[in-house]
Amino acid sequence: MRAKREYLQQNDASIGVYHIQQDSFVPYWHYHPEIELTLIKKGQGLRFIGDAVTTFEEGDVVLIEPDVPHQWVSSKEVIEVEAIVVHFNQEHFKSIPELNQLLTSFISKGSGISFLNIYQSISPLFSQLLVKKESYLRLTDLVLILHHLKSAESEAIPYMLSRDINLQGNDRLDKIHQYIFQKYSSTIRIDEIASIVNMTKTSFCRWFKHVKGISFIHYLHQFRIEQACHLIKHSDLSISEICYEVGFESLSQFNRTFKQIKECSPSTFRKYIHKE
Repeated sequence: MRAKREYLQQNDASIGVYHIQQDSFVPYWHYHPEIELTLIKKGQGLRFIGDAVTTFEEGDVVLIEPDVPHQWVSSKEVIEVEAIVVHFNQEHFKSIPELNQLLTSFISKGSGISFLNIYQSISPLFSQLLVKKESYLRLTDLVLILHHLKSAESEAIPYMLSRDINLQGNDRLDKIHQYIFQKYSSTIRIDEIASIVNMTKTSFCRWFKHVKGISFIHYLHQFRIEQACHLIKHSDLSISEICYEVGFESLSQFNRTFKQIKECSPSTFRKYIHKE
């Protein structure tokens, strides 16, 4: 599936605000030139931003940089999702030095930023944006939101995908991404996934390492471990059951890979989550 360029109609306004409330997040791999702020009010699942795959849940606040492909995919057990999404174009703010300086502090040429422990204080400000119709009032609220986020604890979302790759023309990574999402719980062989992008195994491994900066196997392990983290947080499955659910062939391999990526064992991770 190729990342689709989304054209956002804002009717001469600098800021677009959208309230999403539905059964689930429909997979929609897309990008746009606007900066995006997303606040998750309800729901949980996997978040794809650039080439980063992480879990999301209620209370998440994320900034996505321009032209970075992204999508949210709900967990199977989710019956309702709710989010507030804000789009704004950085170009509209460059003529105002103070605003441009504020925005520049968030742009790092990565995928974006995930903000931590900010939901309770920032959620009312997002809600205010929904009810204000005048664009100048929305602007003041957006500046206030950005001011709060600037001082919040945060984590950068890396973007290892080569910036030389044209987003519209590159559908190899999109096919790989979609295939992994559909098949991660079963065995995925390198020659099998190389064939879906019409490459030899050797050429595929070399190409993937070039554009991602890591091997395909390492990327697949990261994906599976993130899905495992989601199941540890939101299910009663045992560690052994989770191991096979996310596609690992042995418990020892799962424990070893989990510790390499998360720097703790799955059981320690579960204890930490339950203490929160």
